[in-house]
Amino acid sequence: MTLQEKNTKTSQMTNWRRNTEQELKCYDLLLTDPELASIERERCRRDPVHWLENWVWTLDAHDSEEPVRRFPKREYLRRLTTIWQREKLLLIPKSRQMMVSWLITALYLHDAQFNPGRFIFFQSKKEKDADSLVDRAKFIYNNQPYFLREPAKQVYCELAFPRINSIIRGIPQGGNQIRMHTASGIFMDEAAFMFEAGEAFTAAKPSIDGGGRITMVSSANPGFFEMLVNDRLT
Repeated sequence: MTLQEKNTKTSQMTNWRRNTEQELKCYDLLLTDPELASIERERCRRDPVHWLENWVWTLDAHDSEEPVRRFPKREYLRRLTTIWQREKLLLIPKSRQMMVSWLITALYLHDAQFNPGRFIFFQSKKEKDADSLVDRAKFIYNNQPYFLREPAKQVYCELAFPRINSIIRGIPQGGNQIRMHTASGIFMDEAAFMFEAGEAFTAAKPSIDGGGRITMVSSANPGFFEMLVNDRLT
């Protein structure tokens, strides 16, 4: 492929989401052109929003008509992504149907599959709930095209990328498992409903000092998370 041909194809890809026919043509082009697939993979690595809005699919088991759908293009989700990239400690009070848990799950998956040596915890009140979070990451991973999928090993409560030594692990509430490792990232979902949230946060705090990231997300409930959000801890 000449430089001019490469630039023409890359230019065609810039606005490839304008309609379904164009989208299918560009998708076929990426599947058959390893060089362009490599360019797209690098763009996804550098730009999580581009990856989210073009390659991420989510699952809504409550929707019988359209359970599988693209990640939505919403300005507040783009802004949250930018804030998440900048802030090492991020507390997000939420209401339901805002896609916040899907967003944070996807962003930590992005970190794990595109960067080597990541050790990420998904924490929830119960282990089965943590496994459900990991299952979300697995769903997103499995619904990507082949050129974005880093080879992975999938087991209960775990999604690992052995070639680059990155891993996502689901754990129940509490600080013991976090304390045993220096995490690259910790996602605490529905943190306001964890009666051991304070212990987990204390155990996770050194991860921030070591360059890691903590993201706590929850709907409203009195307790440690609510006091942390409103700066009422002494």
